[in-house]
Amino acid sequence: MFRRHRHAAFALLAFATPALAQDPPVDLGWLAGHWCGTQDGASIEELWLDRGGELLGLSTSLRDGELESFEYAHIEARAGGVVYVAQPDGGEPVEFALVDSDDRRVVFANPAHDFPQSVSYWRDDAGLHAEIAGPGENGEQRVDFDYTACPADAVVASRH
Repeated sequence: MFRRHRHAAFALLAFATPALAQDPPVDLGWLAGHWCGTQDGASIEELWLDRGGELLGLSTSLRDGELESFEYAHIEARAGGVVYVAQPDGGEPVEFALVDSDDRRVVFANPAHDFPQSVSYWRDDAGLHAEIAGPGENGEQRVDFDYTACPADAVVASRH
């Protein structure tokens, strides 16, 4: 289980890359960027880098200026399709397969995982949005995230 639900959303932020091509190609360019948001009083910052055909990411969650949690992730093309791999708080990797996409939306799923079992992202004029979903105590549980582009000095401002 993801130790922090807010980091599951980090799972899908990515730069477009030719290595993510399938038949038909998947263009994740609309996910590109340095995104900031809040969830349950915590500040979330997510940064993705396109390196050697893989998308590498780091997400941090701060509460009252203290690191609450972090997550490593990467998105890669494999023979069977595009896969998102998350490592919440540096733990064991959890894989999600691409199950649906269009020019401004993407869905990854892993029905065998406890929570989340699906991670969706979409983009509109307001910014980037995400939803994680899966079984909860009272049926289907959904957690929504809304992001906007981080200020240019966001990374610098957080250094002390």
